[in-house]
Amino acid sequence: MDELNLGDFCRHWARWRPDAVALWFDERAVTWSELDERTDRLASALAARDVGRGDRVAVLMGNRIEWVELTVALLKLGALTVPLNTRYSATEIAFVVGNADCVMAVTEEAMAAGMSVVRTQRPDLPVLLADELDELSDPDEPPRPSTTAADAAYLCYTSGTTGDPKGAVLTHGSFDAVSRAWAQCLPITFDDVFYLPFPLAFTGGLAVFVWSLVAGCCVVLDRAFEPARAIEMMERRRVTALMAVPQILRQVIDHPSFAPADVSAWRTACSGGAPVPPSLLADVQARGVPMLQMFGLTESSAMATLLPPHDAARKLGSAGLPVPRTRVEILDADDRPCPPGEVGEIVIHGPQVMRGYWRNEEATASTLRGGGLHTGDLGYVDDEGYLYVVDRAKDMLITGGLNVYPAEIERVLAALPGITELAVIGVPHDAWGEAPAVIACTDGRTLDATVVLDACRATLGAYKLPRFVVQRDEPLPRNMSGKVLKRELRVEYADLQRTAAEIR
Repeated sequence: MDELNLGDFCRHWARWRPDAVALWFDERAVTWSELDERTDRLASALAARDVGRGDRVAVLMGNRIEWVELTVALLKLGALTVPLNTRYSATEIAFVVGNADCVMAVTEEAMAAGMSVVRTQRPDLPVLLADELDELSDPDEPPRPSTTAADAAYLCYTSGTTGDPKGAVLTHGSFDAVSRAWAQCLPITFDDVFYLPFPLAFTGGLAVFVWSLVAGCCVVLDRAFEPARAIEMMERRRVTALMAVPQILRQVIDHPSFAPADVSAWRTACSGGAPVPPSLLADVQARGVPMLQMFGLTESSAMATLLPPHDAARKLGSAGLPVPRTRVEILDADDRPCPPGEVGEIVIHGPQVMRGYWRNEEATASTLRGGGLHTGDLGYVDDEGYLYVVDRAKDMLITGGLNVYPAEIERVLAALPGITELAVIGVPHDAWGEAPAVIACTDGRTLDATVVLDACRATLGAYKLPRFVVQRDEPLPRNMSGKVLKRELRVEYADLQRTAAEIR
């Protein structure tokens, strides 16, 4: 197999475009030549501490330049970055560090307490602070181990919604394949500037950085998302592309400072991570920006399908077509192909699919059975092969023996005035087994259950109509990537039939 190392792209762009800005962070610009030199020095210093090919290094940091420099240095060494969810408890962090058998961990002062259980369980494990990385700089030429497309580059742990987190082994080849497909489909050029306010520890955020590393374009890295600041950065840095979950994009375009802002450089909006409401697609496109939907997950290096820009209006609501070298099929409960229009599990075949789950043969065999990645997501393809994501299989509810997909109801209600956040969950019901419940936050307006029902009756069958509507003051619980944690809502509202009036 041909040699391949994602770190070599940094070396390439340092020679090809040495003075071009690779990374903006706060007011600091880092050129490709600077990034290459600094990561070479760091890689050499890490090698002197016996970090080498195949070793795992845990990273518990917020977005900062040191995160980027560390991961590029590890790529150059053939070592693996193990991103740690900044919302993990100290016990969860210790599980991942132990499961991955990390040889080193790097954190920052503000998050160092998260390593407390790790320090107790592994007192011999080197734990460095981000501010100490500069002190490790070594001018010697770093080792250049031979790596191939099959070698692991990242060990990204899933959220652990059904047990302990599982580590998806993503390779130099999986990220290279999806980066090239992404650049070919949009297309991406040297002049593109990507705004990245989402955690690098989240696979979606990490993917944007790696894709840009391969393509040689600029990333504007921010510490966190805040709509007014996002708009300011888009205007000041002439951002051309923003990729985000639907709720984030909605906050951007609904913010008062968006309408007067000069965001004329913005030419690509892309959303994934949850079904995108058609109203959001239409609102972004109204600003002259093609609003694209994509589909992917951690185990597919964050991408599998993309809606072509020229079909953004014609295929409103679709997650698009498979990217190059990728095949998507829809299978029923017996792993048999579904005909167009029939809902089943989305299964991905392609070079971006993970190598497997780290030290978990049973989960690997189940998820990769038949040679494809069984996503746990439900969807269908139309007669032209365009994918439509219906919902997560675990979020589907069964009421009176009939399947109801919460995302279908959410899409209908997303356009109602006043709703700022929305989730539909299944709650226990004595007569129907489960019943749909709308859990929503508003901008201060009272959510009228009659309005909700009327909106649903206009497009949905009677069995899909929500039986409960809850307006809450607290924001919906979300994970690091911005997805609503419906499992927490299902626990919180498990007794809704006893505590709230049923609507009809």
